[in-house]
Amino acid sequence: MDKALELKISLDNGLSISQDEALQLLAQSELVKELTRDWSDDPLFCVWRLIALSEIPFAQHLEYTDRLIDQVFERLTTPFGFSLSGDEKYFLPCYNAMLISAMCRLGQSRAEHVLNGVEWITTYQPMERGLSVSTSKLNFDRFGGCFKHTPCYIGVAKSVFALLSYWKATGDTGVSEKLEKGKEYLLDHELVRKLSDGKPITQHIMDISFPESYHLNIVELIRFSSNANLLDDPRSHFAVRYLEKKKGKTGWKTDFRYRSNGYISFDKNGRKAGDWVTYIINHALNGFNTEKFAVKE
Repeated sequence: MDKALELKISLDNGLSISQDEALQLLAQSELVKELTRDWSDDPLFCVWRLIALSEIPFAQHLEYTDRLIDQVFERLTTPFGFSLSGDEKYFLPCYNAMLISAMCRLGQSRAEHVLNGVEWITTYQPMERGLSVSTSKLNFDRFGGCFKHTPCYIGVAKSVFALLSYWKATGDTGVSEKLEKGKEYLLDHELVRKLSDGKPITQHIMDISFPESYHLNIVELIRFSSNANLLDDPRSHFAVRYLEKKKGKTGWKTDFRYRSNGYISFDKNGRKAGDWVTYIINHALNGFNTEKFAVKE
């Protein structure tokens, strides 16, 4: 097991670990070495490396992470949130949301650029169908339509994740109303299903992989449901049952590998259960009586 995951598990179990001890473990982590080995100024590279490192405890104290945070704040920010181009041209709600969540995990929840992104979500991001969105300078239609009659589910879900991350980091009740609407929207879809026919909402939503990518997946959704205390809601149980059905003797296998500049999967071997994805799912489901909702063959 990688030392970064050992550190995360120890902290989740309530062990007290000093910063010096944590950084010693990270220095032994093969995953951290891989994540910090190379560098590119490409915006997507910075996005994926920042998101990956935000999943590792104490990574905010690494010089490489500091450099990434500075790069994102300098080049990928606008008055309305995070943008891949640093202006309105490539502002996408999903990337704005993913970077907010990552920055909150890295202790940047009060940074001006994070607050701008959160304000954009609370002001403009629809959490229901049928709402028109009109924002100056922003044109989402060229990306397939983030805000048609039915808003892009990826953008909605990742924006809800971002609000939860921000609220947990700050306690700011100003996002509560929007967050609650978002929770209901995801639950109404049983996290992963179309309202029209019950089929998976997107091609990759049932994938098992970690860390997150542009392709929203069930691992992210079940972790959110757990963090938001929604697992006891019956509308979360379809996703729970699906994961229980996919579980092997020793855990879950990564069944999709996202490909993009800078993206690194935490579990390398898809032929056996992955340490990271298995821990993330097990930790999310910890204490939940999955046998009660087991799939009957």
